[in-house]
Amino acid sequence: MTNLQFYTTPEAVEECSVYRLQPEEKHLFAKYYRSGDRILDLACGLGRTTLILYEMGLSVRGIDASETLINVAKRRFPYLDLGVGSFARIEEPDSAYSHVLISSNALDLAYPESQRDIALRECLRVLKAGGTFIYSSHNLKALQLWSPRYWRSAPLWKLRNTLKAFRAKAYVFEGSLCGIFSSPEFVVQQTESIGFKFLEMIGPRMSSDRRLNKYFSINIHYAFMKPASEFPGSSKPPKP
Repeated sequence: MTNLQFYTTPEAVEECSVYRLQPEEKHLFAKYYRSGDRILDLACGLGRTTLILYEMGLSVRGIDASETLINVAKRRFPYLDLGVGSFARIEEPDSAYSHVLISSNALDLAYPESQRDIALRECLRVLKAGGTFIYSSHNLKALQLWSPRYWRSAPLWKLRNTLKAFRAKAYVFEGSLCGIFSSPEFVVQQTESIGFKFLEMIGPRMSSDRRLNKYFSINIHYAFMKPASEFPGSSKPPKP
């Protein structure tokens, strides 16, 4: 089963039917978003963040590759602006949004890996200069022996994947899904190489300490900005 096929199942609908923000999201949204800002919510699923951003007074459009999830979300929230689409081929004009968001580690599910690079370029393209790009990602380094959370929740799974933690990035299976787990250094380096400027990273308990996040944070939220100056990565990539 592919990642996209999983998100057409009743299991996926049930799993995505939780409408609340994580503490890291609350912090970043309050810091960077203002009422009236135009935001593109990519890989929005059943509209978890789309709904909350709408209620915060933002002009938000939610996009997801799963037609199943989008159809359910439209029935639940007919007043939201929702559509089917891929973050690797965003059907939006250049510099159309004040902010771009990819929540729930969804960018890590891009496959093959080249699609992740294309998605980052597309996010840069549709973002206005000075706008923010926020996304979360699995932290590969937490698969070393440092993070106690894995020992409590999935010790056998952790042992099978521990050696991967000494790489910069690796594909890891979690149930039916296969995603890229990356070191924080790789995430920042890759995203900046596209043309973004790194702003901050936030781990659990609102940690901004890079060393602490590197070895103890299973998931990390990153904030980037599109600078005003032009970068080679800002040009629209060829269609995949």
